[in-house]
Amino acid sequence: MGLKISALSVGIISALVLTGAGLGVYFGVFYEKSTNGDTTIVLTLQGSSTKNYTLTDIKEFNNITGNAGYRKSTGTLVGPNLYRGVELSTLLDDVGGIDPGEELEVVASDDYKVVFTYEMLQGHFPAYDNVTGDYLGIGNFSTILAYEMDGDNLSPGDGILRIIALPTGGDDYYSDGSLWVKNIVRLNTIPSTSWIVYLYGITDDSVNKNTFEAFMHLNGGENRLVYQVQEGERLNTYEGLALWRLIAIIDGGSTDTFNDTLAATGYNIILKNSLAETVYLDIADVARNDSYILAAEKNSVFLSGSDAPLRLVGSGISTLDMLGGIIEIWLDF
Repeated sequence: MGLKISALSVGIISALVLTGAGLGVYFGVFYEKSTNGDTTIVLTLQGSSTKNYTLTDIKEFNNITGNAGYRKSTGTLVGPNLYRGVELSTLLDDVGGIDPGEELEVVASDDYKVVFTYEMLQGHFPAYDNVTGDYLGIGNFSTILAYEMDGDNLSPGDGILRIIALPTGGDDYYSDGSLWVKNIVRLNTIPSTSWIVYLYGITDDSVNKNTFEAFMHLNGGENRLVYQVQEGERLNTYEGLALWRLIAIIDGGSTDTFNDTLAATGYNIILKNSLAETVYLDIADVARNDSYILAAEKNSVFLSGSDAPLRLVGSGISTLDMLGGIIEIWLDF
């Protein structure tokens, strides 16, 4: 009897060893998919669920390749280089996607963070000429988590993963370098962080971050204004709306229609920030004048620190009057 059991055991083991699946089961090393030994987590993605990814995992997603480059705030142009990576939207779909009321927090290995709004993830960024660096208008880009450059791994300074903005539709313009976050280790979907600017005039009202951004992108971005300011060695690009468009909300005219009749009678505009600093402007200068801009973004990213939520910029005012941190707008009759 003992000999029969031994023979049966040998037969089963032999059958298992002779098949790939059997070999895995017998030695306890069967996997649903091969990881080629890659067990190093390089990215954590948090959405409606949280998942960890190795570089091998990321490379298994549908990838996209293309040439891209960027303009530094100093004006220096970098690129073009051939990149390969995964669209952020593809990755986000793996954890439940992202809703219009959410934003994407991009976290680097040194805990540096940049927040991409839902609208930014649609790829509407300022575009720059790839030879002169001149501003060209709003371009269309795909936002990519890149893992390869020119057929090899990213350069050591860029880390294993970085964000790039890849122009779509065969265009070869560049994006702003502030979008190209390096050494990415985590992506978090977070509730949209909002702010409110209060408006006081013939009627009182307010505008929040989501409304302001939506107005900037209305009708293909026709209301969106861009102004560049040389600040030290950096040429910073500010984006926002003409001040007169916000005045139109509270000047007693029909909804969102500027009241030219009231403007002709004359009044002052007072801009205030959280430090109680103020700037006074004459409506005669501001009326339907796009050179007075309330900027919400700097180098394609929403303002932060003392500049947030809005900063006054434009060719119509001096640098000293470019007030930041604006939270109130008053019409003074």
